[in-house]
Amino acid sequence: MNWGLRIVVGLGTFMLLIMGAGIYMVSQDTDSLVDEDYYEKSLVYDDVYKRKQNMIDDDVKPKLQLDGDTLTIVFKGDINKGEVNFKRPSDGSLDLKVPFYTQSNTFRLPVSTFSKGNWTLEVVWEHNTRAYFDSQSLFIP
Repeated sequence: MNWGLRIVVGLGTFMLLIMGAGIYMVSQDTDSLVDEDYYEKSLVYDDVYKRKQNMIDDDVKPKLQLDGDTLTIVFKGDINKGEVNFKRPSDGSLDLKVPFYTQSNTFRLPVSTFSKGNWTLEVVWEHNTRAYFDSQSLFIP
C-alpha cells in the first residue's frame, strides 16, 4: 500500500469518526442543564441572595436528620411555612417539591419511597414574616 492510499484511508476514517460523533450528539435527548428555567431564576436571584443572607444573619440554618426512613428537618423557631425541593443531580426526572407548614420546630417526611443516593435539598421557608433559603446535601442509604 503506498502513502497516497494510506492518507485517503486515514482521512476517510477520521471523517467517519467525526460524523459518527456528530450523529450521536444530535440523537441524544438529554440536556445537561440543571434547571429548565435557569434564565428566569437568574433574573430573581436577588431574592434568593436576600433569603440566604437572612439565614446567615439570623443564624437559623435548619438541621437535617435521617432516622431510618424518616427525614427530620429541625428549625430554630416554631411556626414555619415553605417548601422543600428535592433535587437529584444524576436524574432530574426524580426532582420533587414538598410544601410544609409546621406548628413546632420540626418537620418530618418519610423518604422510604425515594431513590437511594445523593440528593440536594433546597429549603425555602418563612418564619415571623422573614424569608429564608438553605441548600444542603443529603445521602439516602
